[in-house]
Parts: sequence; C-alpha cells; structure tokens
Amino acid sequence: MGRAGSTQAIAALLLSSRRLGGGEPEVQQTRQGARLVQNGSVLSEILAQPGATDSVFDVLAASVRVFSPGDRVGILGFAGGGIIAPLRAMGGRHRLSGVDFDRAGYELFCDMSSEWQGDVQFTQTDAVEWLRAQHCKFDLLLEDLSVGRDGDVFKPDVSIDTLPQLIHSKLKPGGIAVFNLLPADDRTWTGMTAKVRAPFGFGVQVLFESYYNRVLVLGNEALLSAREVSRLLRSELAGVDSEMAVDISVRSLRLAKQ
Repeated sequence: MGRAGSTQAIAALLLSSRRLGGGEPEVQQTRQGARLVQNGSVLSEILAQPGATDSVFDVLAASVRVFSPGDRVGILGFAGGGIIAPLRAMGGRHRLSGVDFDRAGYELFCDMSSEWQGDVQFTQTDAVEWLRAQHCKFDLLLEDLSVGRDGDVFKPDVSIDTLPQLIHSKLKPGGIAVFNLLPADDRTWTGMTAKVRAPFGFGVQVLFESYYNRVLVLGNEALLSAREVSRLLRSELAGVDSEMAVDISVRSLRLAKQ
C-alpha cells in the first residue's frame, strides 16, 4: 500500500477509535505509521515500512531472531503486530501465527504492511483456547497479553497462572518461550517471575532503562550466557538502528531443575 493508502487507513481507524469508550485501544498517527494505545500504554507500533520502533517491540523481535530454533512462531496478544516491522527489518522470515480478542489492530496492520508483512496468520479468539487447540508445536511462543483496568495496563492473571505451563507443552524440543511482563496490580515482580519461569529449566531476563517491562526468555535446554545474549541482542538492534541497543541489560535466571 502506498503512503496515501496508509494515511486513509489510519484516518479510518482514528475515526472509529473516537467512538470507543472506557479502556478500549485508541489509534494515534505517528511519523512512521500508527500506534495503538490503551490507558496511556502502547500496545503496538504499526509501521508503514520494516524498521525499528525504538521500543520494547524491537527487543521482542531481536529475541525471536536470536533464540528461535526454527521458523514457526506464535504471538499471543497480536494487537497491531508491533514486533513484525522490526523482525522483517532484521531479516526474520519466520511464519507468524497471531491471536487476539480484537481484530482492529490486525486490520490496520494489514492495510499498512501488505507489501512486506510476509507469512502472517491471524485468529480472533481467546488466546488460551486457541493455543490449546493447536496440534502442531511451535519453535517459539511469544506471550504479549495485557488488560486495561483503572487507567493502567496490567498482565492478565491467565498470563501468570495458566499460560506458562500451556506454552511449555506446545513447544517443540528445544523450543523457546518469550514473556513480555508488565507490572501487576496485586503481584510482586519476584512472585510473578517465579510462577512464569517454573515450568522451564533455563532462562534470561531482559531489563530496560526506559520501560517498566521485563522480558523473560525461557527454555528447557541451556541458553547462552547473559553476556553473549546481550551481545547478540544488541547486534540485532544496532543493525536496524534501534535506540534499544543501548537501553537493555541482560541477567541470567538460575532455573535448572534438579
């Protein structure tokens, strides 16, 4: 789609977003495309061309590039496909299957990315039900769900209590789980991280200077050292000129099962 077509698509979503009430996502136009925002938090950066978003989505994309042992990737909480523009810019040609309750973000993503999006499938339904119904296992699953409540955005309980074990069961041998964690209104970081990582044997944690998010990368086979993971992530980020290349730090999680 050309720039005029992208602008028309954004304008249509901007008009429809004004009719939404409460904590529904809103669409904001940006210099590079559009942004889905809920309660002041960014759900997706939707770019008109592959490239860096200069946000957490770049780090999620770099995590797919660095860790996925194959090309079948699932995205739980697709929103507007925020990781796809940086992933394609990094050279990632993964086959992506996304799921979300809301379809508006996906439709805007398609309007803006039809020329470069690659193999992207989308299902509008509950993420847990969708994942339970999947018969073919994944090389990597990205958990990126969020809920708006009381003027803020949190992780839903299902992301902490149900999805870690379910995701673990739907990974191929050597598969990787990536969780994009947000602060919880009734959980500590320590307690939330412990529950998410429990089914897995190994992991690293990515922290940010500019965001409250914490990204957990988990698997049942030994991962690279935190220093090497940091180097590889920064290399992917620098390759697309993402500001996140100097924003992150990586720590090991000692999870090996006895």
